[in-house]
Amino acid sequence: MAFQDSFAKPLADELVDLFRVDDLTYVRTGNSVYNPTTGQVTSSETLYQRAGAITKSGSEGEGTTGSNLYIEVWINSSFIDDQFPTTDDYLIYQGRKYNITQVDPKYSGDTDYACKVRAES
Repeated sequence: MAFQDSFAKPLADELVDLFRVDDLTYVRTGNSVYNPTTGQVTSSETLYQRAGAITKSGSEGEGTTGSNLYIEVWINSSFIDDQFPTTDDYLIYQGRKYNITQVDPKYSGDTDYACKVRAES
């Protein structure tokens, strides 16, 4: 166990849990599987409710067509099976899908414990 794991992981658990948003779902996408018999491609998704704490939200390109909404979210990896998010995954907040565009910074020692993601809709 890395030195910081003893205090940083419990602190991440406590801080993110304190500010968690009920209406935030993290969706981990799995590998697509092709069935040659049916010709169908099936992908798997795992949903994690109350996935993290939203720290910032807004829109970019206001006043222009195609403005994007964004959210910045702190995620405790223990809420999502002790793995960091990837840009293949996405968030659902207030019924809207937000694609993860950035995962930074990541905090870990010998175990992953927290990261900040930016997601855009």
